[in-house]
Amino acid sequence: MVQCWLDAKGLTQLGRMLRLPLRRTDTNYLVHCAIGELFRDDAPKPFSIENESQNGRQVRVLGYTETDADTLQTSAQVDASPTVYSICDWDRMAAKPMPETFPEGMGLQFELRACPVIRKSSAGEVETRNGTRSWSEGEEVDAFLNRAWHCPDEELSREQVYRDWLRRQFDIRGGARVERVRMERFSIERMTRRDHSGGGTTQIKRPDVTLTGTLTVTDPEAFMAVLRSGVGRHKTFGFGMLKIRRA
Repeated sequence: MVQCWLDAKGLTQLGRMLRLPLRRTDTNYLVHCAIGELFRDDAPKPFSIENESQNGRQVRVLGYTETDADTLQTSAQVDASPTVYSICDWDRMAAKPMPETFPEGMGLQFELRACPVIRKSSAGEVETRNGTRSWSEGEEVDAFLNRAWHCPDEELSREQVYRDWLRRQFDIRGGARVERVRMERFSIERMTRRDHSGGGTTQIKRPDVTLTGTLTVTDPEAFMAVLRSGVGRHKTFGFGMLKIRRA
């Protein structure tokens, strides 16, 4: 795990260099661009923006990477431009090795910032109380909306749907059994993404949820794979980092 502090003004300057629409570009995307420019293939992923300093001058970022802090700095010295290199406060950078394994049966507390969406495997449509809802193949849909469209007579809460979404992630990938989960925060966020087909940027709206709770490790190897790769989609944009500690 690595921790770094990024200069807020430097992030804005990087956005200008990349010709991003700054008024519509969120901090997550600027951090995504910065750590990509700094560390290239070794960029921490998944990562989590923890907070900005009280004076608003720095952004604290945590992330998982198998590369140590000294190697990350050396990589940035070779590959990054002087402007990009100066974004990171190298004196405050810190890292720690994670355990090589977590034994089966171990209980852990977790915190997860997630983007709970369902990616549709094929195009389709459904009749709802508010009219016809349609989607295209590969489209992402908020897990709550997806459930509401297909179960219009079911009494739903976002928290329960997102709990079910998280449990399904572990059902599919294995590694742990979710014992308890609570939704601490929810919002619908506008996210900036590059439009690689046209060279510009586009904005999308996605659910932004913080989930906390406890889990039990059931498969140490699979659990390590989940930690390394993250949970859910948009992991390179500040979602999916499973932060853990002893229960």
